[in-house]
Amino acid sequence: MATLTFNSTNKDIWLSKIMDYKNCVHNEDCENVVLTFPNIEVKDLSPVHIVTLACLIEHISRFDVNIKVDRQTAVGNYLYLTLKFKEYWAGGQDHSHIEDENILNLWRLKEEQKELYGDEVANYLKSKFKSDKDLSAVKLSITEAFYNVCDHANANKNAFSFIQFDPDKQILQIAVCDFGIGIGNSVRTVLPDASDEEALRKAIEPRFTVKSRMHNSGMGLDSIRGSSTEDQNMLILSNGAFLMTKGDSVRTKNLDFEFRGTLVYYKINLNHYDAAETLETLDFDYL
Repeated sequence: MATLTFNSTNKDIWLSKIMDYKNCVHNEDCENVVLTFPNIEVKDLSPVHIVTLACLIEHISRFDVNIKVDRQTAVGNYLYLTLKFKEYWAGGQDHSHIEDENILNLWRLKEEQKELYGDEVANYLKSKFKSDKDLSAVKLSITEAFYNVCDHANANKNAFSFIQFDPDKQILQIAVCDFGIGIGNSVRTVLPDASDEEALRKAIEPRFTVKSRMHNSGMGLDSIRGSSTEDQNMLILSNGAFLMTKGDSVRTKNLDFEFRGTLVYYKINLNHYDAAETLETLDFDYL
């Protein structure tokens, strides 16, 4: 039996461990894996932690390994009872109902559902929080994130999204992760000499495309960036680099480890969004 221990929510440490543990089924002859989370509080978890952990569990489960979470820890109990992780793997679900109204459940990304999820997010905000905002940009960004995975990642269906909303601050947190080939490798199919940092910068350019599908007009990351409001960051982490944007500012940096896949994380402050407009009359004289 192998025990995979997460004892810090520091994102650098967490993501590095995710990649280290991704190899555990290759390096160890084990039929059982226990995930344990000592000294971590549930309140310190973000969507980044949830989606990357989901991708890790999905990866390990494909080697016919039995996976359990340590329910003696607060995080383990949260994953089991609140987020209902068991239903995704033992139950084979793609998404499950969650009672916590501030969370839109973990969602397994599938080709046939990439349009559906944007609608689900908009309906979730409108029904749960009576939002009167124009959520078209939110819906577009999430749909683009799904298209990006389905069209470019080659992730073999190992991809998840998780969304959390703070109704008091009106902040929407969105994380999408896949264990695919990574943006760097995707971009290098058309720009062979691009470094991982250069590839990330290229990928957020408007309408940049690697033409992986006939319908591609671009990787869609610029649309995601456009939805992230001026006071919030967007983070993309892939292969050996990460990129962060805030407003017009773009920064990139090499990672100390290789993230074999892609993680996109961004926040939207709905206070910056206008109320949705409605037609007051159906009359040609109104035009």
